[in-house]
Amino acid sequence: MRVVVVGGDAAGATAASTVKRRHPDWEVVVFEKGPWTSYAACGFPYVLGGLIDPWEKLVARSAEQHRKNGLDA
Repeated sequence: MRVVVVGGDAAGATAASTVKRRHPDWEVVVFEKGPWTSYAACGFPYVLGGLIDPWEKLVARSAEQHRKNGLDA
């Protein structure tokens, strides 16, 4: 089985990780147009407001970390 997830923000990455944990033999591919995956997009207002610095704190996992866990990101 091949599962394709469009969007690599926190929701997309969570969906992809959940599928991979439940079905380790399935191929899971994540498409993200930006350079970051598994980020909390809802936190950007806090970055703009100066409450979160640096913005990289919003990134939970890099694409490389996802690949190490068996996800094609």
